[in-house]
Amino acid sequence: MKTCNNSVTRLLRVVSIGTALSAAILTASAFQEQSPSPTVPLPAVPGNAAQISHRAKAFLQDAAQANQTEIAMANVAEATSQNNPVKEMARMLRSDHQQNYAQLQMIAQSHLVALDPGLNSMNRRAVERLQKASVADFDKDYAKIMLKDHVKCIKMFDKAVGDIEELDIREYAHSTLPALRKHLRHAEDTARAVGVDEATISSILKGLPSEEAQRAVTFNQN
Repeated sequence: MKTCNNSVTRLLRVVSIGTALSAAILTASAFQEQSPSPTVPLPAVPGNAAQISHRAKAFLQDAAQANQTEIAMANVAEATSQNNPVKEMARMLRSDHQQNYAQLQMIAQSHLVALDPGLNSMNRRAVERLQKASVADFDKDYAKIMLKDHVKCIKMFDKAVGDIEELDIREYAHSTLPALRKHLRHAEDTARAVGVDEATISSILKGLPSEEAQRAVTFNQN
């Protein structure tokens, strides 16, 4: 009789434990159903990406084209010119503009701005015209193009410093200007060395903003 009572007691305990365990499982399940499902984190988007202005975006795209054009023309000059100073200038310009373009790509990416990986039709035609220049005129043509292009770039970057509100893009434009001025003075010295007349050089340099003309110094004095 005693053995029977012990068996019944153990059975009641097992049933009690099982009931408690079932209740705990049901309670946990109910809590999970009432709790909101965990959200999948979205990719982080830079806080300044949505705030970029049309003016800043256009500048980034124009600066990218300018860098790529200078790189392409430097490749043509190094392959075509027979003049060592011209080839040296081409190598220097290519190296500097490759570094600048890499920096520009990072800034554009931070603003979710897609840069065209190739030259647009206008710049492509400019490179093709340089490729077709005669060997006799090549050095002069390249030097004059570098003068014109860097005057144009200095004007563009100088304007960006004053007009663009995005701090990182404005700082990029400001920090690039000294290199562009150095390139311009190097192109000026090279133009003289290959026989470009002073009237032509002066005419091209008149396109500089007045404050840039006052600020500029010749490459040999840097």
